[in-house]
Amino acid sequence: MNKLAAGVAVGVTAMAAGYTGTAVAADTEWAGFVENATYLRDGVGLSKFRNTAQAEFSKPIESDSWSNVSINGTLRATYDGVYDLNDDEFGKDATEEYLGANWHEQDLSSTILQPGTPLPCENDPALCDNLDGYMDQDEKDAKYPDFNDQLDFIRELYISADKQLDNGDIINLSFGKQQVVWGKTDLFRVLDVINPVDYSRHNIYDELEDIRIPQWMLTAEWRMGPNEIFDDSNLSVVWNIDKFRPHNLGTCGQAYRIVDAGCFFSSRIIGGGPYVINDVEEHDWSLANSQFGLKWEGVYGDATFSLNALHYRQQLPSIHTNGNGVSPVPGSNFGLFNIHFPEVNLIGGSIDYYSMNQDAVWRLETSYTQGEEQPRDAYGYKETDMFRYVIGFDKNITIPELGTRSAFLLSTQLFGEHILDHERDMPNEAENWIATMLFKGFYVNNRLSPQIIIAHDFAAEATAIAPSIEYLIDDHWKVNAGFNIKEGGEKKFPWSVTGGAAGGVQTEPLARFLNGPIGVANQEDEFQMSVRYSF
Repeated sequence: MNKLAAGVAVGVTAMAAGYTGTAVAADTEWAGFVENATYLRDGVGLSKFRNTAQAEFSKPIESDSWSNVSINGTLRATYDGVYDLNDDEFGKDATEEYLGANWHEQDLSSTILQPGTPLPCENDPALCDNLDGYMDQDEKDAKYPDFNDQLDFIRELYISADKQLDNGDIINLSFGKQQVVWGKTDLFRVLDVINPVDYSRHNIYDELEDIRIPQWMLTAEWRMGPNEIFDDSNLSVVWNIDKFRPHNLGTCGQAYRIVDAGCFFSSRIIGGGPYVINDVEEHDWSLANSQFGLKWEGVYGDATFSLNALHYRQQLPSIHTNGNGVSPVPGSNFGLFNIHFPEVNLIGGSIDYYSMNQDAVWRLETSYTQGEEQPRDAYGYKETDMFRYVIGFDKNITIPELGTRSAFLLSTQLFGEHILDHERDMPNEAENWIATMLFKGFYVNNRLSPQIIIAHDFAAEATAIAPSIEYLIDDHWKVNAGFNIKEGGEKKFPWSVTGGAAGGVQTEPLARFLNGPIGVANQEDEFQMSVRYSF
């Protein structure tokens, strides 16, 4: 499919450049950077030694019948040296402890699961077969995550062109490998769900533009401009023609594994019992499996709004009880659960309102989904509707007492998630909220920028605190240093594998999800430093 998409992209480019008649290539514009990110984890040592080179280009093309024709691309190469420099802790020879071992009320002699197998395709071929291409990266994939069969080193590669209609409206077409962004949230997503996310890069903490997984897509936008009611409006359609890919949650043995799913999925019952995972549902490419969405957005006075609809597949795994009718026996290779990715329908919307009286922006995003599946301790899973929203507030504040005339940025968000058909044995709470705050200052002609980010998960009773300081040495060099500290996320659970959640008691292993991405990482306090040279 990637070869076909690449071929079509080349064909469209050739058509835009030649078939239209007078195409003359203009100079290509280049930009980019090289960066080293070095992280040290408390009690572990080096947890990241990521070296990145990224180049972005835009090549305008002149055309008789289209305007603003251009080929745009972003290429990235990454090498994470932690798997060479700290191979006792990470990589194929890592010695993993069971992450949730300190969450249990009983004596550890009652534990049921073995520690996960690091990088299972290098250490356990049978388990690798069970995972069937999902979260089974080998050490080379961990070291060089951009170079894989999906050509992820191509962060973007698409052709874009405008066509002006007789009434003044504009049609924009874009085709190629893209990131299509709906919504404006940070850390957690409500509407921005078109592209899956690579959480193995750095959990939830990297910028979304760096961890979205690019997809081959066709987008069309009808820019209608102002009318009698709205100051501006447009209608856009997105068709994701790529083969379905779920989130990358991180494989056991990697430095970052969100909610420790990678080690959970690559573990088995103590004493040679069955694996946790029996099989992963795979979705071959077909038109029936493609994903598509529609968005209408407009401007009315001081408010910008959108209405969104999307048909896609759930990007987080749904865990189904293995229904093969055979009782697990020691030494068997099949597992307790199968992984599925159900089809989901989403409707939602957003509104940004600028308040002149407060000199601030209020943001609201909401989504309602049908078809999502939530895990259950006793019965495997249940399909349920979900309602999510985020309320955001952004304001620039001048505080002369802090020694600068530049304004500070205050940005706060409250994420809400509601499981509308909740059951007592679901690991996730029926309702949960996560609050975030960013406070960022600017000194020395905006070249020195201290900031602090705080995120709190109410259900997990877990908090992440990330103070940092960034210094722009000149137009090319930038240094950033900071800490990422987690507190809480220490809920206790009884042991079980296949259920026994009588009276709504949450049991391990599924109960770990109550600790959330912040709480599960409560042993991952880090000092972080990055140096970037931009060109």
